[in-house]
Amino acid sequence: MPYTNHDAHGRSHRKRGRPSKFGRPSQLVAVTLPAEVVRGLRGMHPDLAWAIVSMFEAASADTTRGNGARPEQHEQTELVHIGDSNCLIIVNTATVKKLPGVEIVPMGDGRAFLALEPGCGLADLETAVLDRFGVTERGTAERRALDHFRRQIRDWRQDKGLKFHTRAIIVAERVRSPRTRAKSTLDRAHRRPAS
Repeated sequence: MPYTNHDAHGRSHRKRGRPSKFGRPSQLVAVTLPAEVVRGLRGMHPDLAWAIVSMFEAASADTTRGNGARPEQHEQTELVHIGDSNCLIIVNTATVKKLPGVEIVPMGDGRAFLALEPGCGLADLETAVLDRFGVTERGTAERRALDHFRRQIRDWRQDKGLKFHTRAIIVAERVRSPRTRAKSTLDRAHRRPAS
């Protein structure tokens, strides 16, 4: 059955053959996006067009519900490229705050990557998410985030185009010596106004 499509200038024309990609009139648009935005969108859906449409529909549904807020960012658990074909699993720290046996390493901008204990892999991460999901209160943003995350991990595990490896990271923590802490305490005491 012929369908209507629109070109880049908004002109309508009718085509025969394959139906519209989204099941409704479409328009070809060329856009330039920052590389990290493209990576984020591909983390939501391999097809950039579908990822953008999904975000728009989520935002529209949220506005229809009357709060006008942006869609919750915790649903954007993603694989972020760090060079060559390697990626890190990135989570939103506003909702994924704690996982047993998993270090959540902040990157800034409300995001963090995950570091597992030595010898652990994707199956252990999936178990940690399930364990945390099981003790999280129903109806909370954290529980919704964990539910999305466990489904995302399942999809990644079943994706034959992905192969997961465990790599060790080194984290240097700067600590203050007892002498430095004592001096800081004395400095604060001297700054206190006399009563």
